[in-house]
Amino acid sequence: MAVLLVVKVLAILVDSIRYHYIATTGTAEAWSIIYYVFAFLKGLLLFTVILLIGTGWSLLKPYLNDREKKIVLIVLVLQVLDNIALVVLEEMAPGSKRWYTWRDVLHLVDIVCCCAILFPIVWSIRHLRQAAAADGKAEHTLMKLTLFRQFYIMVVAYIYFTRIIVFLLAATMPYNWMWLRFMFTELATLLFYVVTGYKFMPKDDNPYLPVAKDDPDENSSEFGLGPEADGDLELPEKP
Repeated sequence: MAVLLVVKVLAILVDSIRYHYIATTGTAEAWSIIYYVFAFLKGLLLFTVILLIGTGWSLLKPYLNDREKKIVLIVLVLQVLDNIALVVLEEMAPGSKRWYTWRDVLHLVDIVCCCAILFPIVWSIRHLRQAAAADGKAEHTLMKLTLFRQFYIMVVAYIYFTRIIVFLLAATMPYNWMWLRFMFTELATLLFYVVTGYKFMPKDDNPYLPVAKDDPDENSSEFGLGPEADGDLELPEKP
């Protein structure tokens, strides 16, 4: 998540420098290449982070099952192709019929990727619901279930707003108001990052990634030195 934030900030910084050179000199080819690189990395990292959180991946579960690996592979491949096509689209003449066709196709691919990353979250919710019904630790499982439900709603709201609502608003806005499209997208992205980081940050009562507390009794019992082991310890008899 921290790497995603750094790449996101660098992408916005480079994009602002690119527009500055376009406004002053009329061209910014070098900065455009750098921006495309950061935008490419940002797109991959965003979907990767959402997929890993949705599958329950963490330091406590550093692995993915086969079904989750297939989803990650499909989404990442589609994102690579989508980002490469976006770079090519940026070099085409806007306003042509082919430009509008490819723009709509790439937007549809992006929505498909967004829908695909919802499957691991749904699988995690279903697994936690089943575990809550069968497991003895129902309270902890229900906390995880609530957290993943909230994350699912956050992802759906973020996708719906940035991929559909903003796109429809941009299609009806006059040219002088097009900057609102980017402002709304960046504000929604900032809110999504902040809430996600707050929900899943390591802390004592976080069911996703709790912070381990140093418990001398627990550490001692791990090596058979705890109080419960006193009954099994036989002392030698004095002669």
